[in-house]
Amino acid sequence: MLKKVALMVLLSIMLVTSSAYAYDVQLNPFTDEELDYSRDPIYTLSALGIISGFPDRTYRPNGALSREAFIKLIVMAAKIETNQTTANEPKDVAKDRWSAPYISIAYQRKWIDSLVDKAGLFHPEQTITRQEVAMVMGKFLLESETEEVRQQWLATDWKLERESRAFKDQAAINEAMQPYVYYAVSRGIMEGDPAGFKPKESLIRKQAAAVIFRLIDKSIAAQTIDFTGYYAILSYAAINELSKLSNVTLGWSHLEYEAAGTAKLNTDSTVNSIPLGSEEVIAAAEASQLKKDLMVFYDASNLKDFLKDKPAQTAFIDSLLLTLNDPAFHFTGVNIDFEGLYDAASAADYLSFLQDLKAKLGSLTLAVAVPPSYYYKGYDLQGIGAIADTVILMAYDFTHNEDKLPSAPLPLVNDAVQIALKSVPKEKLVLGISKQANQWVTTNGVTAAPISPAIPLVEQRLTMPGVAQDWMLPYFLKHITYTDTDTGKDHEIYYEDTQSIAKKLWIAKFYGLKGVSLWFMGSYTAADWELIGQQMTK
Repeated sequence: MLKKVALMVLLSIMLVTSSAYAYDVQLNPFTDEELDYSRDPIYTLSALGIISGFPDRTYRPNGALSREAFIKLIVMAAKIETNQTTANEPKDVAKDRWSAPYISIAYQRKWIDSLVDKAGLFHPEQTITRQEVAMVMGKFLLESETEEVRQQWLATDWKLERESRAFKDQAAINEAMQPYVYYAVSRGIMEGDPAGFKPKESLIRKQAAAVIFRLIDKSIAAQTIDFTGYYAILSYAAINELSKLSNVTLGWSHLEYEAAGTAKLNTDSTVNSIPLGSEEVIAAAEASQLKKDLMVFYDASNLKDFLKDKPAQTAFIDSLLLTLNDPAFHFTGVNIDFEGLYDAASAADYLSFLQDLKAKLGSLTLAVAVPPSYYYKGYDLQGIGAIADTVILMAYDFTHNEDKLPSAPLPLVNDAVQIALKSVPKEKLVLGISKQANQWVTTNGVTAAPISPAIPLVEQRLTMPGVAQDWMLPYFLKHITYTDTDTGKDHEIYYEDTQSIAKKLWIAKFYGLKGVSLWFMGSYTAADWELIGQQMTK
């Protein structure tokens, strides 16, 4: 949906030098070779911005972790705002210390009271031990339980857990910490081994990543998602998948604006038109009791002129309402997808148009698709978030030619979500996923601009001999390479496969977003739909 961002010299320089990204995220892999079991947790938390590496591009997974560093991790994982302060803090944590905001929260919530000595000192630089981590985790987890559950656990249940675990070194676990340590153990956040729990052993950096990831993963595992499917272009093959959705957006119209003072909704030309057999799609959507939005697309260069042309806007809205209220379709809302507003001067004009449209929709809902805000300044996210019922964040098409940056690397998707959430309530924000592949072809050492191969062709290529596949981190995308034996050309593809889609669903659940949208339904594979069926809200 979103047009490719024009090449920018500044972006190219920053991506190549790796010293200061135009995007303030980790887009290079860590150079450590000993990440092993912690690989996925480390890269996932790095994409979320919860952990980071060192300037030399190492993570140093076997390095020790301080108390203050771990407290920062758990506060960030809990998504607690760090502008909270308390009157009483550990005496050795100055207000201007980098970790003070995180320690303040933990101290206020009594997560770390067992770590503060009689002199009132927290010793923030001291290496944190396994029992200390488990204690903090236990207190954090119990905080979300009812008072009855907490009291029952602290009175008797923790002792039953201790007996069932029977760690060989259980006597070495600090007595005051034991109820909380065993709660973390009971929730599967921390484990022992045949040698015992090893309570006084230091927790290293890769273990910390695994523990924090496990905490988040377990907290969102049971969550389901509302899916919005874009039925557009070649989507008939997916008509039987409508039952897996909560909403369907029908990509059957576009704005027609060719002269000042006049405009209309066009539903019968270009790819954005009502297809033959639309009755079958409508019937299938209604059988699944789906909400049905009509998508209105426009990306021509004169969009900014239309947004200043009030008579044309009035004519367009009148034309749009005729279709929205057509009893043949039973639309429940409209999805406005106006793209390419780079200039900040267009923001107020676009907002004014949306306000006028919303005022005339009555009971019909308004969804607005927006790009990530890095370069597109014509979208007032706060204003749009206030007006619209739903904001679709098109978190893709970051593709950059020279650096082979693919469409939707997970760190950039996460960053786009975090930025959007500063202006749009999570209850309105939908994460847009585009099922696509980006392919670079190199001939005699010269690499051409990327192409977007059809998904069936990519799936077919994956079954052929001589094709190397791997899971590319930190992008969280499938990476495919092969050489065409007939032409000698080298091919490199980044592909949004089922595994990478699952990671984006994980991101949406982590932030508690309204849902996820799928552009476009016809491009998703059987494996993708199986995943969606497992994650959908019943």
